[in-house]
Amino acid sequence: MLVYNSLWEKCERDWQRPHYQKGKTIAELFEEEKECFLQLPAKEYECVRYEQVRADKYGYIRVENKLYSTSPRFAKQMVLAKISYQEIEILTEDYELIVKHERLYGTQQKSMKWQPYLILMAKRPNALKYTDFYEKMPSEWQDYFSHCTIQEKQKTLQLLAVLLKEHDFEISTQALRLASQYGHPSVDSIKQVFYQLINGRGIREPIQPKISVPTMPEASRGLSHYDRFFESTGGER
Repeated sequence: MLVYNSLWEKCERDWQRPHYQKGKTIAELFEEEKECFLQLPAKEYECVRYEQVRADKYGYIRVENKLYSTSPRFAKQMVLAKISYQEIEILTEDYELIVKHERLYGTQQKSMKWQPYLILMAKRPNALKYTDFYEKMPSEWQDYFSHCTIQEKQKTLQLLAVLLKEHDFEISTQALRLASQYGHPSVDSIKQVFYQLINGRGIREPIQPKISVPTMPEASRGLSHYDRFFESTGGER
């Protein structure tokens, strides 16, 4: 910051320096030059090019020998690639955004955005374990899915399809980790903790009752007590 302030002060002093040839200060010459300025364009110029490409059966397109994912519903269909130096946006023929990738350079050959595929995976949750997506998941999510019912897998994949649209795995994994502190969390618990994190509310500690909770007798489940009652009384069911 000190270097910045020092440089700014030097520039301010130089503003009053007389031009070596024109006999006016730099500030005066600048004011005259402003009269010749052209109006800036109303819209920013985008330095991009467009290519119309066909996705393969897996939904990938190829740009400059690099693969970029689209969405399962665009498999074998024509899409529009909007290519800049830093990113590639894949658009429908109506210019609606499907997915956005950082542009690949060097030896990296494939960029995969899983979010558009998660809704399709939710329809076949048992196949999740055999996908590349599962292999690339953080270990916390792999462990969580291994303890989920089919219905929980479906709901969790649908939730991830929403969360990963705007955020990466880092925040959702943190939410899973916090929600798992008291055992296997529900999908709603993960969702609640996630939105607490992104909204800056933090995690609320469990409520500690001010009075002691009485110990309750252990409840038995099932009909075994019903059977024992009739056996002891000799009654008929």
